[in-house]
Amino acid sequence: MHNIFMHFTKINKRGRSKALLLLLPVLLALLVVPALAAVNDFSVDGANVYSSYIEDDDWLVVVKYKNVLEPYYGNDTSQNAFLLQLVDTDNTTVLAQTPLPAWGYRPGAIYLSADTVASLEWGANYTIKINGTANETHYNLTAADWRGSNLVILDDWCLALATSMQTYDNATYVTTTTEKGLVLNEEGGVLFVIGIPVLNQVRPNIFQIVVSDIPHDEATATWAFWDTLPSWDAAVGPELAGIFNASGDLISVDGQTAGMLFIFILWAAIATTAFAVGHGTAGMALSLPILALGTYYQFIPFAVMGVAIAVVVVLVIREIWWSKT
Repeated sequence: MHNIFMHFTKINKRGRSKALLLLLPVLLALLVVPALAAVNDFSVDGANVYSSYIEDDDWLVVVKYKNVLEPYYGNDTSQNAFLLQLVDTDNTTVLAQTPLPAWGYRPGAIYLSADTVASLEWGANYTIKINGTANETHYNLTAADWRGSNLVILDDWCLALATSMQTYDNATYVTTTTEKGLVLNEEGGVLFVIGIPVLNQVRPNIFQIVVSDIPHDEATATWAFWDTLPSWDAAVGPELAGIFNASGDLISVDGQTAGMLFIFILWAAIATTAFAVGHGTAGMALSLPILALGTYYQFIPFAVMGVAIAVVVVLVIREIWWSKT
């Protein structure tokens, strides 16, 4: 009896082993196939169009997409490999395009100025495409995707997408603050600024951390300050001006040129006599304020002053270099 029992036990164990061997490929498939699918995700999952984003009547087309398509993902940048496009109703004519901002499950956007969209039709059945060398995926805009100028809806769209993205990435992109409620955290904020131009400046309330440009007025550099300075003869007074003019007559130059020569002679004299022998370079450097004074009184042009400074700098560097060798 015992032998019969052991025989059936061996048969039962062999049966279970065979069953496990048969189930093993199925179990591997269940584990591997979803992983492979995630690696090759390539889709446009939705889009919205908003108006008056930066200026009146402009368009902002925001897109949520997935792109981790091999062999491009991991071997190239998304900007090099793919374009995000707005395509006309003929499904061929590209109305606008921009490099795909990033790999993964991310936001993207195409901005069109008011002048650009003047010839386009609000609410038309345009197509959003992600276009690569050999791969393409698309999404057809519907009437519900045209959201108008209420950018609060854009806020909700961004936060909902960020929440979905963090599940996909197993990361955290949103947080709740007492001041603003649900917002993009620092990491999530970076992803949305990359995907949607100037979002942090246009919609700062959905960001936990807002970094914006310091406001300033653009200006063009001019010589306006120089023009406000008095002429050289008015600056030095009539007595000195008379001396320089008389000195200039002796060497056939004007008084301003004579003044410049005087400043250079004074500079050279102080540089070479006021310092110990062997320290002429240091003397030239420390006497530069004399040249600066000559420039202020318009005896010496800025260009000449610049050349003098350059020469002194070269000499100082040479002096330091040779002192170490």
